[in-house]
Amino acid sequence: MQRIEKYEVQDELGHGGMATVYRARDTHLERDVALKILHPHLRASAEARQRFAREAKSVAKLKHPNILEVYDFSGADSDQSYIAAELLTGPTLKDFGTQHPDLPAEIAVAMTLQVARALSVAHANGIVHRDVKPENVMLHEGRTLKLTDFGIAQILDTQSFTATGQILGSPGHMAPEQIETGEVDERSDLFALGTVLYFLACGRLPFSGRNPHQILRRVMDTEYMDPVRVRPSIGAALGRIIQRCLEREPQKRYASAAELAEALEAWCADVGLDDPDEAVVAYLASPQATSEKLTRETVTRLVKTGSERIRARDIPGAMDAFNRVLALDETNAEALRQIETLGAEGPRRLPWVLAGLGLLILASVFVVVRQTDSETATGTTGTSSAVDAGAGSGAPATASREDAAVLSGVGPDPSLDAGDVAAPTSDPSDAGTTHVAEGSGSEGASERPGVTRPVARGPRRVVFRPSLANVEIAVDGGALRAFGPSFREVSLPPGRHTFRVVGGADCCIERTVARDIPPGDEPFELPLALEFRPASVYVVANTLGDVLVSGGAAPVRGRTRAILSVPMSRAEDTLRLTVTAEGHRVYTGVVRVRAGQIAEHRATLEVAPSVPPTPDAPPSPND
Repeated sequence: MQRIEKYEVQDELGHGGMATVYRARDTHLERDVALKILHPHLRASAEARQRFAREAKSVAKLKHPNILEVYDFSGADSDQSYIAAELLTGPTLKDFGTQHPDLPAEIAVAMTLQVARALSVAHANGIVHRDVKPENVMLHEGRTLKLTDFGIAQILDTQSFTATGQILGSPGHMAPEQIETGEVDERSDLFALGTVLYFLACGRLPFSGRNPHQILRRVMDTEYMDPVRVRPSIGAALGRIIQRCLEREPQKRYASAAELAEALEAWCADVGLDDPDEAVVAYLASPQATSEKLTRETVTRLVKTGSERIRARDIPGAMDAFNRVLALDETNAEALRQIETLGAEGPRRLPWVLAGLGLLILASVFVVVRQTDSETATGTTGTSSAVDAGAGSGAPATASREDAAVLSGVGPDPSLDAGDVAAPTSDPSDAGTTHVAEGSGSEGASERPGVTRPVARGPRRVVFRPSLANVEIAVDGGALRAFGPSFREVSLPPGRHTFRVVGGADCCIERTVARDIPPGDEPFELPLALEFRPASVYVVANTLGDVLVSGGAAPVRGRTRAILSVPMSRAEDTLRLTVTAEGHRVYTGVVRVRAGQIAEHRATLEVAPSVPPTPDAPPSPND
């Protein structure tokens, strides 16, 4: 039996690119330890030994239940370079995740949360791990996770490749800046932890390839499959957390491990996981029973959440909830009923009687998930504005006048041309505004040749030019009013004003525009363009399969019985559907969609006939 100082070296536990780990016996304290011995070629480097010593001393100061405890270090002058640490029962998170590829999202988050807390403590003490990966996280005593190998990567010199070109460590977990420049900070560890969370939540690594160089290229390009596409049951909220961790630019990731831990804790609170650590203990003790219990509780809670969001007019939030329900329980009757109800609802409109004219106008009655896009633009004419970039400039698609009739149910007032302004009626709800009747002003005034007319400094007529007829507009924080013959313009003093625009039938994203109104005599035309909300498509088929929605602003891929978000470039469109499933013929069809609404489509896929084996050719007469 080999002996290194006071340690009796027993069997080998693991072998890596930098060290070999053995089970050993501390003969002084009579306890088993994990003894990590640096490889001889690294021990020959004085710099490597010094860094190894610094890291051992630094990590030994870290006291946290999710960090491997360091007991002892050989010292810089010892013939051997080793670290003695607590002996963990295992397995590694890599082995555990491979054995449990269908880990519930709640357990994946709870496990990642423990690692994030460990990193938060390390980062607060100035230690960057540099090598966060499932192989460096171990389960211990069926209760907790321990992050190991802190700072070991720092003992390497600046050369990242061995003589054979093989990356030291796992290239699929290295942050882009670590690959590109070797410069790392705490956010590099967060990228790596994002790959761990992806692995646990999705059952696969985000970056893979035929060789390390291909993997590195994909990391550099952040080329990975959307986690929600891989595993719809994790839900959109968790997908966003993973994607933020995997941002290519460090400044776009979470600012710290503590911030990531807060996001994970908030997610746990939202899903009703009151004690994430106890959930891990329960799962490790009884994986199947705990998984089934979590699924039942999650489905019940999400159905309730989806219903509450519908009542709150938060349709996108409701769709997120029901989407996860159907990923967990594709036949859930209540979720299907709610979705079918949403899909059957047309635009809700409120009849509005125009005082004095008796005209029936259709206006919106509710707005879902309001998003304010505050923009500022300064111009001297009503046609030059930074807020009205057209589609050709790369701006988001906006509603056109041709879409107005589709959304409002009626066309523009036939008695008015596009440039006409109807005389508005006085409305006390327009606090701070003065309505100017058409044709008002000094009667009989005329222009005298050769005389420059002074620019008026009084109130100026501001004429609205919304991209949709069916909108409501509020001026300077006032009440929303339906755009129409009695409300096409306002009179405002020159200066900065704000205009809030809300589209009818939940077709578009609410917008607030800040504009400087210059002084002048002529009417100031104010274009107000809105961006369309995505439509939602829900495909029900007689078998599970892949769905492609094409023919619109951009193709969208997904699965049957999942709510697909489809970008829209117009208020209403007809899109192509392609559904494929193993053992079935390809299904094609069309679906009519409206911006901001759900469209349900039922597809029946025919079973593909089996191809009979080719019979053997009859023997030739010459045989």
